[in-house]
Amino acid sequence: MKLSRLLSVLGADCPREADITALTCRSQEVVPGALFAALPGARADGRAFIPDALERGASAVLCAPPLPPDVNGLAVDDPRAALALLAAEFYGHPARSLTLIAITGTKGKTTTAHMLREIFSAAGYKTGMIGTLGTYVGRTLLEESLNTTPEPVALHRTLRQMADAGCSHVVMEVSSQAMKLRRVYGLVFDAGLFLNLTPDHIGGAEHADFAEYRACKAALFRQCRLAVGNADDPAWPAMAAQTPPGAAIVTFGTGDAQVRALAVEPDPARPFSTRLTVEGAPPYHVPMPGAFNAADALAAVALGRALGLDDGAIRAGLAHTAVPGRALRVPVPAPFSVFIDYAHNGDSLRSLLAALGEYRPRRIILVFGAGGDRPKIRRTDMGRAAAQGADYAILTEDNPRSERTEDICADIAAAIGGAIPTETIPDRAAAIVRALELAQPGDVVALAGKGHEGYIEENGVRRPFSERGVVEGYFRARR
Repeated sequence: MKLSRLLSVLGADCPREADITALTCRSQEVVPGALFAALPGARADGRAFIPDALERGASAVLCAPPLPPDVNGLAVDDPRAALALLAAEFYGHPARSLTLIAITGTKGKTTTAHMLREIFSAAGYKTGMIGTLGTYVGRTLLEESLNTTPEPVALHRTLRQMADAGCSHVVMEVSSQAMKLRRVYGLVFDAGLFLNLTPDHIGGAEHADFAEYRACKAALFRQCRLAVGNADDPAWPAMAAQTPPGAAIVTFGTGDAQVRALAVEPDPARPFSTRLTVEGAPPYHVPMPGAFNAADALAAVALGRALGLDDGAIRAGLAHTAVPGRALRVPVPAPFSVFIDYAHNGDSLRSLLAALGEYRPRRIILVFGAGGDRPKIRRTDMGRAAAQGADYAILTEDNPRSERTEDICADIAAAIGGAIPTETIPDRAAAIVRALELAQPGDVVALAGKGHEGYIEENGVRRPFSERGVVEGYFRARR
C-alpha cells in the first residue's frame, strides 16, 4: 500500500512516497518496506528503537514529535490513535463488514464472551472471538493472546482473517488498558456490554487510581450503538452517561432492570450446574456452578434479547458453554470432584468457593498461591477468602516471577491465620497430588489461580505446566 494512501486517513501529506509492506510497533518485527510505529511505553520509548527499525529496512516511521532528521514518515501528538487508524486502512477496514460486540468489566469477560459465541453460533452466525484465551473462528484457535485486547495491528489483521473466513459476528473482550492505550480507537461497536467494576489493575503501569480505571472502562461506550449494562453495579451510570446521542440502552440485574433475574439456584437435575430464572421465560440451564456464572449468563441473555436473537438460540448457546480454566470440572475416576479455575484475586476466589459450597461438599480442599511482583494486598485477600470458604488449604507456587514462592505462601498463611488447616508445598504438581491423596468421597478439590494458563513464570522464564495434565497423570498412574 502506498504511504500517501495510508497517511491520507490522518489528513496528512506524504513527505516521500513509499510502498508499505507491513505495519508494526516492534522493531524486531520490521521487514523491508514496513512502517514502524514508535509508541511510548511503560518501560521504554519506542523512539529509541527507530535506528534499529531503519537498519532492518523500515520505509517510514510514525512517532511523537519531533520526527528525526531525514527520516520518512510522520510525527503526531497521539501516535497510538494514529496507528489504530492506519491499521484499519491497511487491512481494508474489515470491521465494517462485521457485527462487533465489546465486553468490558473487571470480572467475567472471558466467560461471557464464550457464552455469546455459543449463542451466536446457535443462532446460525459464524462467529469470531477475541480475548484472554486467544483469537478464535468458531471453536478453532487462530493464535494465543499476548493481551486480552490485541494491539491495533494485530487486532485489525485478526478482524481481516475473520471477515475473510466468513464470520458475520465478532465478540471481543475490551480491557481498560486497551482503552487507555487506544487499541480499539476508531472502531464502532454494534453493542457494548458492561458486567461490573471493582478495584483492580491499579498501580504500576496500569491505572493511577480507581477514577482513571472507571473512566477508561466508560470511554468504551462512546463507541457503541447499543449499550447493555448491569443495573445492579454502582458504576453503571458512569458507563451509560458516555453513550452517544441516539444509542439504545438496555439494563439487566436483579432489581429495577429491563431484563430481570428472578432466581439463581443450583440445578437439582445436574451436578455443579446452575438454573437461572429470568422474568418472562422458563429457566435457563448454565452448565457451571455459582451466582457469578449466572450473572454472566444474565448479561448474555440481555444482550441476545437486545439484538433480537431467538430465545431458543440463547437457551441452546448457554447450555453448551464450557470455558477453559473457568470453574472447569475435570472428569476423574473418583468419588470426589476436581475443579480448575482462574480465580487469582480475593473476590474471584471468594466467589468460586461460595459457588462450590452451595452444593454442600463434604470438604473443599483448596490448592492455590499468588502472583509475585504484584501488590501484596492481593495475596492477603486470597488468604482471607480461603479462610472463609475452604476447609483445607495447600499453599503453592503460582507465577512467583522474581519473588520466592515460600515468601508469598508465608504472606498467605499469615492472612489465613490458622482459621483452617494449612500446609505449604512450593512445587505445584506435588501440591496437586497431595490434594488428590487427601480427597475423600464427597470432597471437592479446587485448583485456583492458574486456570487456562499453561505455564509457571519464574525469573523471566515461563516453563510449561498443565494442572489438568497433573490430575490426569495422577489417575493414569493408579490404573
